[in-house]
Order: sequence, then C-alpha cells, then structure tokens
Amino acid sequence: MRRARRWFRRIGAVLATVAIGAMLGYLVPTVIADYTPKPQVQAAVAAESPLARAFINAYLADDQLKLGELGVSDDIKLKATSFRANAKQQDGTDVLLSWRIYTSGGTVGLIDPPQPGNTSP
Repeated sequence: MRRARRWFRRIGAVLATVAIGAMLGYLVPTVIADYTPKPQVQAAVAAESPLARAFINAYLADDQLKLGELGVSDDIKLKATSFRANAKQQDGTDVLLSWRIYTSGGTVGLIDPPQPGNTSP
C-alpha cells in the first residue's frame, strides 16, 4: 500500500509539473504576442474621401447650395440648418460631435449616432 501511494504521489507531481509547463508555454508567448506592436496595423491609414470632406465642410457651414450639389437628401439639409442652434450647450461650450458619413455612388449620406435615451441598435 505504501508503494502505491508513493507512485501516485510521483505520478501526480509529474502530471502537475507537465500541466504548469504547458500552461506557461502557452500563456507566455500569447501575452508577448498581444503586447508587441503589429506593423501592419500601424501602417494601415485610410485616406480621407474628398467627397466626405466637402460634405463635412458644407454641413458645418450650412451651405445648402453645396449640399444640393453633393446630392444630399432634404432631411440631411434640414439637419444642417438646425445644427448651428444645437451645436452649443446652454452654458456656451461646444458639443462633442459624433456622426458617421458614408459615400455611395457619388452621393454622401449621414448616419446619426443613437440618442442617449434610445437603447435600440
């Protein structure tokens, strides 16, 4: 009975050592790979669309003629008109702007972010 216990302890120690070694052998390279800079990610910089830049400038300036030339829908033109009144808070500080612009087939569109009270995606 003593020999069996001794062998179980030795086998248990060997298995524990192998398990810890396998865990460290997996975790150490994984952590190192996560913290090393990835050059393909750092070098990938998308150029800004000139059409999107023209839309942003016209939207912020409420230039209805330029927005019309860009083929923007009437509801976006209306949003551009009300933008100036809503761009400042009551205390006079600027509001942080957050919206997305998409271009498709030579036209520009605006995607508004969800409102704070709206929980649907």
